[in-house]
Amino acid sequence: MKPATLLVVAALLSSGPAMAMCHVPQPRLVSAEYFASKVVVQATLTKVEPVLEQKDDPLSVLAYVYTLRANRLLRGNIGGVFHVYEGNDSGRASFRWKVGRQYLLFLFYAKNVQAWALDGCGNSGPMTRAQPALDQIQAIQTSSDGGVIRGIVTQSNLGTPVSGVHLEARGTGGIFTGVSDHVGNFEIKVPAGRYTLHARKKGLKFRTHELSYEKANDLTIQPGGCVQVQLVPPSP
Repeated sequence: MKPATLLVVAALLSSGPAMAMCHVPQPRLVSAEYFASKVVVQATLTKVEPVLEQKDDPLSVLAYVYTLRANRLLRGNIGGVFHVYEGNDSGRASFRWKVGRQYLLFLFYAKNVQAWALDGCGNSGPMTRAQPALDQIQAIQTSSDGGVIRGIVTQSNLGTPVSGVHLEARGTGGIFTGVSDHVGNFEIKVPAGRYTLHARKKGLKFRTHELSYEKANDLTIQPGGCVQVQLVPPSP
């Protein structure tokens, strides 16, 4: 990539948030990230280029541009050679990028930078540790059943879990219910389709956490898939 192009990318990235953080709840489930991703691909890293905020300062790294060669496409469409942009912030992937190494990548298209990107808190990573995720993807691709709505209810954004919350998923397949357990977790199995999730407990109301992966009022379940939701009380 030419230096001039990198400077344009730097300008785009600098207009976005300076920092990033993990969405909730964690850990991100493979079945949820698979369906939330535009592309899932096995690829080999061929080049790493820094995007500098100041072109003459090698320490002013704003982001990195990764050039990869697609080896096996598992979902969506992407070119044989493609680029992934990753901000140099707290949202970076937990694994190390190394030229020549193969990776399993769950990608989405980031409109603010007009580039492919990944969730640094998700399931992307080196192929050497990707087999469990690949096994789950194979199961998803051969599934004709419904899916699961999973999540957690907490007292605040960083608060303690709330047990005994009654949850109701209403949508395509009908009405399905569940109750949060002693650590606030819940799971509701539903047929494939679209749903809204409602939560109630005497004296308490709940809303979707600002950083929740999916929104309770708009959930889509694919065959073999799931969604992840975190619920909290309304803001004061």
